[in-house]
Amino acid sequence: MDYLGLNGSFRRQEVINRSVFITTLVRVETPEQAAEEIKKLRREFSDATHNCYAFSAGQYKKSSDDGEPAGTAGQPMAEVLKKRGADMILAVVTRYFGGIKLGASGLIGAYSGCVARALDEAPLKVYKLSAVIKAEVAYASAQAAESLLADCGAIVDLREWEGGAQITAALPKQELARFEKSLTEKTLGKGKVSVIGEEYRAYDIK
Repeated sequence: MDYLGLNGSFRRQEVINRSVFITTLVRVETPEQAAEEIKKLRREFSDATHNCYAFSAGQYKKSSDDGEPAGTAGQPMAEVLKKRGADMILAVVTRYFGGIKLGASGLIGAYSGCVARALDEAPLKVYKLSAVIKAEVAYASAQAAESLLADCGAIVDLREWEGGAQITAALPKQELARFEKSLTEKTLGKGKVSVIGEEYRAYDIK
């Protein structure tokens, strides 16, 4: 299943009714990684009023209001991640209280809005379950193979030129059959495609 994700981390800051909100997004793939990142951020912002969070890592999901009224921070943040189709991601919203109480609806809007705006600005990619393949063709068909891979949105990992052209690439699984059929047609049946693995890969959002 495709999901929106982040490679690395992203941070933005804004002021809402005098309170400073700092939103940090970090890629995490396990609950243990999420817990470690939360610890780091709590140390970094140890003087903050709240460090609320939500994370999604496959079937593992968790959120925390960290002292804000129940249901006004962590869960609204988690809902934004879910609606956006974001996964393998931790969102932490750090708040420095500015003296003006926001009320329950105001807090929900502030925390969910912070995460939504961070997702809007972060350099997200779409992660797709991909087939890792090796395409083997004659030298004369190398350009045609490259064009077909590009048309399928493939990511080329390696090119080798011994005894012909061998191209190792990853492409979305749903594109595999189309690539194999097109390569067979272009090479008159002489091209060979071997599937050597399967993994999630990051692609640009179109």
